Amino acid sequence: MKLAKLNVMYGHLEGTDGKFARDPSGYLSIDEGIYERHELEVSWRHVQGTEARYQQLESGAAHISMVVGRASLQHFLDTKKTSLLGCVMNSCSYYLIAADAIKTMGELRSKTIGCREGPAQGVAFGRLLEDRAGLKLGKDVTLQFTDSDQDAFRLLLGGQIQAAWLPRPYGFIAEEKGFVRLNEGSDMVDDPLPITMETTARLARERVEDFSRFIQAHREGIRNLRNHRDEAESLLKTRFGHSPELAAKTFDEYLICMDERLTVDFKHLDKLVAQIAPGIPGAAQQIASEWIIPGALRK
Repeated sequence: MKLAKLNVMYGHLEGTDGKFARDPSGYLSIDEGIYERHELEVSWRHVQGTEARYQQLESGAAHISMVVGRASLQHFLDTKKTSLLGCVMNSCSYYLIAADAIKTMGELRSKTIGCREGPAQGVAFGRLLEDRAGLKLGKDVTLQFTDSDQDAFRLLLGGQIQAAWLPRPYGFIAEEKGFVRLNEGSDMVDDPLPITMETTARLARERVEDFSRFIQAHREGIRNLRNHRDEAESLLKTRFGHSPELAAKTFDEYLICMDERLTVDFKHLDKLVAQIAPGIPGAAQQIASEWIIPGALRK
């Protein structure tokens, strides 16, 4: 039986010393022979930088890139040469992380909270802060927008701000350093489509059957990851350098956000489009029809 070869790339979350991959499940799937059962020979490798991965897609050196949605959507808008095979994670809310002396949102009075500007769009911070903590935005508490999640993370660790909404992996690392999670504020900010499966439009046309088998296999692989906790945590510890506590937290609170359906949820796509291409009525529907392969959109 001849196996179709697919090279899959993923990146590490910046500023985490390589501890967090967008999607680590492929390693277990390869070891378990899941892809091979679907007549695929899959490589799963780290290539850092969304542009570097995009160049490999264009050159044909790789076939699929696991990439954050804001980057894959921008690639499409800039070039109209990419296609989306689906989405591994549609949503994974940010955690509100604060200095260790702060135990409740109410104690953020006279403090500064950081957040990346993109996911902050459309969040009713003023109402939510007042309802949940009795804080008036601009009077009792200051909100500082940053260009990146990594910037917010660094400002928090450096003490320039006293709290921040952070993607969960950054939050886990901050907690290891003594910062605390404020649960009452940890559902306010989200980053839509944090893990998408990007390819080129040309490859999407030429390798329809191979990609269809990959989607089926990857669904099985995500189920396999969730059903084999010990093996998953061992992977996180040996390949990505997690402590036992970090591996357990990553399994329970981050990998749980992976969606084995691997389809794009339209409501989260709509949120992402509003961030990246605001002010265009009906843009999400039009973008979906041009960008997402048939059968991969869920409404």
